[in-house]
Amino acid sequence: MNTKKVVIVGAGIVGLSTAYYLNKKGLQVEVIDQSEGNDNCSFGNAGYVAPSHLIPLASPGIISQGLKWMLNSKSPFYIKPRLDVDLLKWGWLFKKASTSKRVREAVPVLYQLTTQSQLLYEQIIQEEGLDAGYQKPGLLMVCQTHKGLEHEMELLEFAKNMGLPAEKLTTHETERIEPHIKYDSVGSLFFECDAWMTPHVFMKAFENILKQKGVVIRHQTVVEDFLQKNQQIVGLNTSDGMLKGDHYVITAGAWTSSLMKKLGVSVPLQGGKGYSFMMAPSQSPSFPSILVEGRIATSPMLDGLRIAGTMELSGINHTIGQQRVEGIIENVKKAIPQYQSYDFSSIKPWAGLRPCSPDGLPYIGKTRAANNLTVGTGHAMLGWTLGPITGQLIAQSLLNEPLAINSPLLAVDRYN
Repeated sequence: MNTKKVVIVGAGIVGLSTAYYLNKKGLQVEVIDQSEGNDNCSFGNAGYVAPSHLIPLASPGIISQGLKWMLNSKSPFYIKPRLDVDLLKWGWLFKKASTSKRVREAVPVLYQLTTQSQLLYEQIIQEEGLDAGYQKPGLLMVCQTHKGLEHEMELLEFAKNMGLPAEKLTTHETERIEPHIKYDSVGSLFFECDAWMTPHVFMKAFENILKQKGVVIRHQTVVEDFLQKNQQIVGLNTSDGMLKGDHYVITAGAWTSSLMKKLGVSVPLQGGKGYSFMMAPSQSPSFPSILVEGRIATSPMLDGLRIAGTMELSGINHTIGQQRVEGIIENVKKAIPQYQSYDFSSIKPWAGLRPCSPDGLPYIGKTRAANNLTVGTGHAMLGWTLGPITGQLIAQSLLNEPLAINSPLLAVDRYN
């Protein structure tokens, strides 16, 4: 038994995955989280485990498209105008990263991360007997316009070049694969490599498994400050008192940036607010889908159909923007006409903050802030997909083992 203790700040999928792999190595692990443990991004997301998601958020054309969307309060993308130095810096770095060259560099890294993470999910589910409705029949990207379909062909080519099973489908072929839902579409892309599950079921079961293995998990515990000595963290001053360990890990999502500031290190992040809600229609799709024009995700889960979407940069808050929710509903009705008569008045919208780095790639690894600190955040819309591989890489980095994936594009200090 390794007597060293690791304290992890953040109990989302990345934090719990890190705890899992460190526990397997025999380390003592304690996880703390400021939330109640049932409402972070790892609970309300679309549940995709998607190797097809190869193009980072920062990509050519996204800025001009974003500016057009900004004129519509119900659009898929929104930035709340405000004088914020961190937002301005993030925007400048985002613009620099939105190049074809940068995307070509990022795609192989994202391919390694997503495919290896999917295998790790399957391994965890099998080894731990964890049932969260995991299925792997593929994902549809449904396009209502020829322009939208043409634009998504770039993703199809990237996927094929990386050896992923992907194909373009006509409207008729889409209907044959998905007979339960009739989309208003001109065609779709089908990514057979993608999987999905019910994330809140997985999270509860995963947390219980970790507790049974001896991992301590404490919710509603806020980090107030770090105690440092000789380039090391020697303790955390928390709302529950002093907490000490030999190593520390920060996997606090969108809150990681403010925590790192306390250590004098800049980790540019913006909280990208996403919304979701559950439906109980008489007919649900067999496959998860992305409604391309509205950037809406649909996921048939164990307890209903989850609808998720939007990217809203409005600061660190969980305020529900009703216009954003209405925009999601309108796009669902447009893409799936049979849901136009559905009563949406009883839905309960949820909002969560995705930690978005400027270049669309996560921060994973050690940092100059302290020699006993490791970080994992900045996954944007891929947080759920990349949970296990990030946890494994953090454990390997902390233990000075060879990394399963080693790329300077993931460096925590790349903007310092």
